[in-house]
Amino acid sequence: MHLPGTTRRDDVPPPRELVSFAGRMLWAIWSLTIAAAAFLALRLYCKLSRGRLLWWDDYFLIASWVLVLASSAMLTEGVKYGIGLFWEDMDYKKLPVVLILSYAAGLGGTVAAAWSKTSFAITLLRISKGWVKWVIWFIIISVNIVLGVSGLILWIQCWPLPKLWLPDVEGTCWPKTTVEAYNTFTSIYSGVFDIVLAILPWKIIWNVTINKKEKLGAMVAMSMGVLIISLKDISASSTTTVDIKVFGVAEPAVSIIAASIPILRTLVQKKTPTTQERSIQFVQFSKIPEPDSRSLHSTNKGSEEGLVDYPSVQSHIVAGGQRV
Repeated sequence: MHLPGTTRRDDVPPPRELVSFAGRMLWAIWSLTIAAAAFLALRLYCKLSRGRLLWWDDYFLIASWVLVLASSAMLTEGVKYGIGLFWEDMDYKKLPVVLILSYAAGLGGTVAAAWSKTSFAITLLRISKGWVKWVIWFIIISVNIVLGVSGLILWIQCWPLPKLWLPDVEGTCWPKTTVEAYNTFTSIYSGVFDIVLAILPWKIIWNVTINKKEKLGAMVAMSMGVLIISLKDISASSTTTVDIKVFGVAEPAVSIIAASIPILRTLVQKKTPTTQERSIQFVQFSKIPEPDSRSLHSTNKGSEEGLVDYPSVQSHIVAGGQRV
């Protein structure tokens, strides 16, 4: 018998099935983290196995990967508390931990992106001259400022600070549109200079006296930063928070891979030498002035003569780290 004002049992909607995107997120971020680690390790091996010391671009890249690892670890820990679920499906008591880990991972990813771009810019800085050098310095400074402010906004958009992860705390937060507008600006600004950093190697290497095959290989390898540009689409406001978290790890991870590829060409060349001399040749870009020799050799003796080891019979030969 059905009484007026009551609900039939068959009218009650079934319990909502929990949908979690955590598995997809974990697969993506750890695949990228491991891939970046592999490329970075090979980059360092290529340098150290040739008796070359590490330089500031290497240190920035290592620091960037450490932050990528930390971000991935925090997101992984956050899965235990609800990261990957829809907001309405999360346990409200666990929400503060989810928010803290999300903000911390976001900050780590932002700084990692800035440092990975800085690493590649420093690499280009060492073989550039004239107005190109000033452009690179502008990129280094401005990108670090813009991305640094983006990371800072994550933590200062609400006051007092605990309101970030405790929504019921009395306080104020910046308008959501303001934060989104700056994030959009950051994404565009970062994307533009990804393009610039991908194009600059062509300008720098074009007039170098090496054969066309080596020149083309060098330019393509050093322009792998264009891969990062294709990732910008997933930062749109229409995507889920999981996609944005993946992007936060993906951008610096792909930057690390792209910055390592030019050095890895030496692995292929090392396996296919045409002569005994070819296996120990280093390209010295004869038309590009090197950094001040006194400061370079006093702080990094035995380090790089140029940017990357690109063997060529038309190049000046540097054997055993000493000029012939």
